[in-house]
Amino acid sequence: MVGSENLKQIYFFLDDSGVLHKNEKSGFFVYAGYVFVGNDTKDSAKRQYKELCRNIKEANGYHGELKSCFLENKHRRALVKVLSMYDSISCSVNISRVYQKILSEKLSRFRYKDYIIKRLVKEKINDLINRKIISAHDDIKLFINIDEQHTATNGWYNLKNSIEEELLNGISNFDYGRTYPPILHGNLTLEIQYCDSKNNYLIQASDMIANYIWHSCIGDINMFSLPKHFSLQFP
Repeated sequence: MVGSENLKQIYFFLDDSGVLHKNEKSGFFVYAGYVFVGNDTKDSAKRQYKELCRNIKEANGYHGELKSCFLENKHRRALVKVLSMYDSISCSVNISRVYQKILSEKLSRFRYKDYIIKRLVKEKINDLINRKIISAHDDIKLFINIDEQHTATNGWYNLKNSIEEELLNGISNFDYGRTYPPILHGNLTLEIQYCDSKNNYLIQASDMIANYIWHSCIGDINMFSLPKHFSLQFP
């Protein structure tokens, strides 16, 4: 049971861009999104994003969810820039460097996506600790929200248990004789939710930044400054 004293609520919102497959012509796959510590920052970001969406819809006659695939560049940039002062995250995968045995099997691709998410969560939490936004000894309530169409968990591989194990107990890589210590030493409650983007503005925002970073990976755009952005590259 997580106590109320020193309890930190951390929210991850994630979506992807590109296709993790050997036939992906762009050569890149991206996960990206936002991280919020506490409800106040999360709710503030949601209000700002929702308000800008409303303004763009009214000015252009759009209806429903604003998807990055049909918006003009200026609107995509605006929807990324409006949240630029919040913590954003991304990991980009150079598909040409991924083992073919991973790319050729559906289950292996799912497991690799889960591995990416686990690494991104772990490294971002480590970043929050290093910046003294949270303490390694805090009690943590961690919420990971992912666009539902990218569900990767199955009976053979459990993302939730894998993240809990690595954060709280560390992990040993027997193939390379290396041990990675735990990074959290308090209590941890973890919830993973697969979300319908049309009902979740912060998943929509994650779609927007994932698409934006994917376009930067393939050289379509020059990224403007994201001062609180945290990025990883794989493999």
